[in-house]
Amino acid sequence: MNGQQKVTTVLVVVVVTLLAAVWLNVTAMSPSQPLAGGNTDAATAPPFDASKGIKPSSFYTPPDPLPQQPAGTVLRSESIDDAPEGTAAWRLLYLSRDNTGDPVAVSALYVEPTTPPTQGNRFPLMAFAHGTTGIGVECGMSQAPFEDKTAGNEYWRTLIGPMVSAGYAVVATDYEGMGAPGNATYLLRKQSYDVLDSLRAALTLRPQRLDSLNLGVLGHSEGGYVALTTADMAAEYAPELSIRGSVAQAPGGVPPIPAAINALLGSTGGDGPTPRSGYITDLSTSWNETYPDISNAQDWYTADGAKLIPQAAKLCQGAQLDFLDKPFHDYFNSKVPIDLAKIPAMEQPLVHHSAIPILIQQGDLDVGVVPQLTRAMAVQGCALGDKVHYEAYPNDVHRSVQYTARGPFLNWLNARFSGEPMTDYCEGW
Repeated sequence: MNGQQKVTTVLVVVVVTLLAAVWLNVTAMSPSQPLAGGNTDAATAPPFDASKGIKPSSFYTPPDPLPQQPAGTVLRSESIDDAPEGTAAWRLLYLSRDNTGDPVAVSALYVEPTTPPTQGNRFPLMAFAHGTTGIGVECGMSQAPFEDKTAGNEYWRTLIGPMVSAGYAVVATDYEGMGAPGNATYLLRKQSYDVLDSLRAALTLRPQRLDSLNLGVLGHSEGGYVALTTADMAAEYAPELSIRGSVAQAPGGVPPIPAAINALLGSTGGDGPTPRSGYITDLSTSWNETYPDISNAQDWYTADGAKLIPQAAKLCQGAQLDFLDKPFHDYFNSKVPIDLAKIPAMEQPLVHHSAIPILIQQGDLDVGVVPQLTRAMAVQGCALGDKVHYEAYPNDVHRSVQYTARGPFLNWLNARFSGEPMTDYCEGW
């Protein structure tokens, strides 16, 4: 079977599977629910919230006009005074590209250990792509990462901090519009520009502390999708970056068929508020801003939704769910035009062959991201010739996999950084 036949076969399998499920599942877990999972840390961890938005300071206001400099150029940086003991942290404002390729300023969090590197004299650098925290300017990683209930603190506790403790430096983009001003880019391939340019910016900021030959990417949920697209797009957009591996935990996404998109707008199975209202707020706002010739407010919103969704889009995830406290269809239509399927068709995560090894980790009890679809994404990557290793976690849900899979992904990354070849890929699952 040749490569084109393999890809066609995979797409057929994916479409058939999609008739029963979608990646952004209708019963996505609320941030206030307790975590379950195979790792006891998950059961006792503080609840996920990301409800506290932090108004961006003047630091986030980009120069006008933007300088004519390469993507990844650092526009400014400032240290963060309340970094935990053993770490040093900065905010960054750097140049990237918007969905049309024009320059845009993007902000990020950068953290490194204050202890010496465990090997050599420089730290491996990880780019972190965060999951759904909202799409507003108050909901990025860098505004107040060490303050309880902020979007940045949610992922500092679960993934960024543990990577720093493991001896990595980490740069965590806020994404366009989630700190510095810009458009919403939720679940768009363009988010990989933000990630790749954050690596360039960090290497410029701390060249004496970072090992430019050992770079990696990690993302969860929305960020898992971004980790896949980053591996897919790196060779074309940032070929100079030595990315040794990309880890995608429970990668989200939207399938490019009308029936699946309309399933997102179908019955929620209840009469009260639902977390899906927040996810569809983010998704619809992103599509409306990025593809106004295809997607608009009338396609998505009821009369009440047209008034309230723009307000909800400014809030971070936990506050969104409190604000949208009525049933889903008080805000959203039950169907959207067929033409909207053109957007996810242009935004699929794995399109090209990539030489970057990929690790996908998925909880089998996840109801926010459907495991069968994550597995299908792995199969599609293999059909493209990528080196993909898939790990299933039978006792884990969407968020607990961050805890349970932490040791395995750190071991996998250390193997990539030490130069070990990836041998256990595209087989046995």
